[in-house]
Amino acid sequence: MDRRTFAKMLTGLMTATALPRSLQAESVVGDQTAFIQALEEKPWLLGYLGTRETELRAEFRFLHGRVPPELQGYFFRNGPAMHNIGSDRFGHWFDAPGMVQRFAFADGTVSHHGRLVETARNVAEAKAGSILYSAYGTHGHGLKSGGSADGQNVGNISLVHHAGELLALWEGGSAHVIDSDTLGTEGRKDWSLETTGLPFGAHPRIDQDGSMWNIGYSTDPAALILYHISPEGRLEQTHILPQTATPMIHDFMITASKIVIVAPPYAAFNIASDTFANRFEWMANQPTQILVIDKNDLTEISIVETEPFWVFHFGNAYDINATEIGFDFAQHENPNFISKDAFAVMDGSWDGKSSAASRYVQARVNLAKKSVSFQKAPEFGQVEFIQTDSRENLAHHRFVIMLAETSGTDIFGFNRLLLLDRSSGKIAHFDVGATEILEEHLIVPKSDREGEFWIIGTALDWQSGATNLSVFEGINLAGGPVFKAELDIALPLGLHGTFLPT
Repeated sequence: MDRRTFAKMLTGLMTATALPRSLQAESVVGDQTAFIQALEEKPWLLGYLGTRETELRAEFRFLHGRVPPELQGYFFRNGPAMHNIGSDRFGHWFDAPGMVQRFAFADGTVSHHGRLVETARNVAEAKAGSILYSAYGTHGHGLKSGGSADGQNVGNISLVHHAGELLALWEGGSAHVIDSDTLGTEGRKDWSLETTGLPFGAHPRIDQDGSMWNIGYSTDPAALILYHISPEGRLEQTHILPQTATPMIHDFMITASKIVIVAPPYAAFNIASDTFANRFEWMANQPTQILVIDKNDLTEISIVETEPFWVFHFGNAYDINATEIGFDFAQHENPNFISKDAFAVMDGSWDGKSSAASRYVQARVNLAKKSVSFQKAPEFGQVEFIQTDSRENLAHHRFVIMLAETSGTDIFGFNRLLLLDRSSGKIAHFDVGATEILEEHLIVPKSDREGEFWIIGTALDWQSGATNLSVFEGINLAGGPVFKAELDIALPLGLHGTFLPT
């Protein structure tokens, strides 16, 4: 991609976030008072209260079992944390400054450390004691645009370890380099002069050769951006896919030969709207498009259209043969989770009535016939946060774990951890207590032991006011955790994480 094209792209992004004049006379910064009142009636909202600290160190109390001595490494998590700054509160769950939580496993022990992702925005707002800039779903009188996408960057979605660096990821701007030992932020990651400040997605994919692929999306100018980064961390190539109205693309996939982008009909038709969130409109009468791109020629694109649906997260994709690919994902009927639910939990008004159903789906795309078939599993209940074994990356994988909600509930969150053996169809699950809300769990392979793995994750016990950490023995998930410990504080509910063996 030539320098002139990137310069034009960057100029558009630098000016696209300015607040419209209509906002000068109104304020919809989140309602902190309403949330505190709701918290008294709905104690499970504790997970969305947030912290006012920029650094956390908590102590563990062992509840059950012991840390497996062969489990050595760092379990990192990221997520929005500082929901209240001074007397201000963010209006959307995804808006708050990110905080990396590290759980260090070493010689049968585990310790905790949390620290703010020190983006320019996060540091400025923590120092000022107030919200200074507009955000994905938060705007108000007196808030600034930040001057660029990175001026609004909160670094609060996920983490990836690649080429010796731990990166905290957003999706509207740059990744930030995190010191895995101190959790200090070393600075913004600039892949090249031309790509500085461009959107870099929150769910990069690691290829079989150790290289990394990623995607970014821009609404003004409308485009999707593809990145390919070498195993050593060098930007190999980029490619821009112009769009008429950019769809919201939170996650994507790769196979051994293809890049797979699922584009729901939730696109940025309203560029001049009050918040970035309101730029997007759900077109229920339009199809979801599946874009399949040849890795060896990024201009070679096949498009398959199917029924409209919304998607946040995928599991794993793989080539079936020369003209067919497969993948699995959590299918939503519509984007109500992001457009309604994630607002409602922030003012405490969530009642579950507008929530969209989601379910685990396995897809098979036939490029020759331009068709797709879905194998849907509604019996799992509502599901999200799908994870697979990294050793099965880009292959027809056997194991899948996910979070599930077993039935209608008055609590915004998941209470079941589920393991599916796709080869046999067998399902194992473990249900946490009625007062716990699960966060994303990961499959952590056991070194040199094929098919064996740990399942590691956290949950909030809102009744006791504490976050707990559990380790499960792979396929024996139903037997419960082999180790469970409780922190002496409640961490804000987060989003995604990664495990780094040491």
